[in-house]
Amino acid sequence: MVKKVTLGDANVTAIAYGCMGLSQAYEPCDEEQGIRTLNAVLDMGYDHLDTAALYGFGKNEELLNKAIGHRRSEYFLASKCGLYRDATGKREINGRPEILKKTCEDSLRRLGTDCIDLYYLHRIDLNVPVEDSVGALMDMKDQGKIRFIGLSEPSPKTLEKALKLCPIAAVQSELSLWTRTPNDAVAEMCGQSGIAFVSYSPLGRGFLGGKIRNMDVLTEKDIRHTMPRFQEDNFASNLKLLDGLSALADENGITVAQLALAWVLAQGDHILAIPGTRFEDSAKENLESAAIELDESVIEKAAEIVSPVSVSGERWNDTLLKEVDSEQYRYLT
Repeated sequence: MVKKVTLGDANVTAIAYGCMGLSQAYEPCDEEQGIRTLNAVLDMGYDHLDTAALYGFGKNEELLNKAIGHRRSEYFLASKCGLYRDATGKREINGRPEILKKTCEDSLRRLGTDCIDLYYLHRIDLNVPVEDSVGALMDMKDQGKIRFIGLSEPSPKTLEKALKLCPIAAVQSELSLWTRTPNDAVAEMCGQSGIAFVSYSPLGRGFLGGKIRNMDVLTEKDIRHTMPRFQEDNFASNLKLLDGLSALADENGITVAQLALAWVLAQGDHILAIPGTRFEDSAKENLESAAIELDESVIEKAAEIVSPVSVSGERWNDTLLKEVDSEQYRYLT
């Protein structure tokens, strides 16, 4: 049976499609391939697509409009604000209400729609009270520009503050076999509060897909070159863990990517995952994970093989860790 999760007022498949990689971070594809892939994933049965103003600095939203804007009724659409390109062209976290509202207007225009189903605060601005940022999202909802409010990478404390203001439909944070703390605690909190938890990078930036065994296959600008877990000795150590996970997947007649996704979905009825890929065969493989049922012993074994304890390296570099709300527990004194 295909796992479904309640998201806002929709009942969506537990495997959604993350659109980011079509336009940035890894190896962006050309427009023709992007259009072909987006139509293919809808044809496969994906019913929840996730984008953001940041992705390709707006190009990803424009791509969705051009590729599948005419099929808008077929998918639950999520986008994000609060992490965007500033006037100098640099990436910036900015949670000021006026910036968030302008970003929403720009996203609506690029997406060619008058309403976004789920709108996330992409990052919590540590210099702006979260009440101000969430208040802006509440205004957008009242105006009919968005239907549901979400947060990305919030700490438990921030989520509690937001819940005092309004319902939160979803929290999106990184959760996978190799990234759990602190987001596993937030996921548990979401389950207790009736909030959908959306796992991004459920395949560990593609590593848990099992196909990246040599960093030379990645382009020079691929963001993974800057991530500690993909660097030198860390990468070599993590490959040994991947061998064990691949063997376990083989024993159960599934791919290593499907095993990694099955572990994420097994963490709760309220949890869904948004792996991204520009390859149609990988997208189909990922979607099939929503129907895979494994014995609890297999899920536990996978968690033992690849875990935050066994993995080498942090998920991000120090600069990024210090700017993310969910990671602030590291710096409390």
